[in-house]
Amino acid sequence: MGKNLEWFEQPADRQAQDWYRGPIPPTSTPPPADEPVAPPRRRVWPYAAAITALSITAAGVWQQAQDDQETRERQYKVANYQGRSGAALRIDGVDAAVVARWSSHRDHVLVELRSYFDKNARLLEISGEGKKARSVREDGWYPETPEIVLPVTDALADVTVRIQVGGRTWTEGKHAPTRSVRLSPTGIAYDDATGERLPSDL
Repeated sequence: MGKNLEWFEQPADRQAQDWYRGPIPPTSTPPPADEPVAPPRRRVWPYAAAITALSITAAGVWQQAQDDQETRERQYKVANYQGRSGAALRIDGVDAAVVARWSSHRDHVLVELRSYFDKNARLLEISGEGKKARSVREDGWYPETPEIVLPVTDALADVTVRIQVGGRTWTEGKHAPTRSVRLSPTGIAYDDATGERLPSDL
C-alpha cells in the first residue's frame, strides 16, 4: 500500500484531479460595501452636438421669422404712407391732440401738442430725441401750441414723443400727468407703454 503508484495506476478520481493543473486564475474581490461603484462612463458628446445643432436651427428660424415680419411691416408702411399721424387724448380733464407731419423730403418730422381752446388747459409740454417745448396758460390766455422738430433717418420709422398736460388744478411746480405716444407715418398712433391703438385726430 505504501509504494508509489504510476499515474496510470492511481484511482480514477485522483487522475482527474492531477491530470492537468494550469495556473489558478486570480479571484476578483468585490469592492468594499462603503465605496460607491462608479457607473460606466456614457458618451454624451453626440447628444450635446445634437442639442447645439437644434438650438442653432431654432435661432435661425426665429431670426428668419423676425426678418419676414419686419419686411411685411415696411411693405405695409410703404403702401399706406401718409406722412402724417395724430392721436386724440384726454389727460387731466383736458381734450388734447398730438399731431405729427413728416416733411416732403422725409428728413424731419414736426410734432405739436394742441389743446385747441379747452378752458381747463394750464400746461402743455412735448419732448423727444432730446428736444422739448412747453407752453403755460398766462393772464387768462390759452396755452400756445408747443412743437418740436425731430430729424429722421428712416422716413418709414415711427417716432415717439412724451407729452405732459396739466388741467384745471395744475399749478407751476406741480407734476403733470404724462403719456408716451408712438406716431406712425401711416396715420396710426399708439400708446407707447401699452401698444394700444389710439383714436385718430386727423
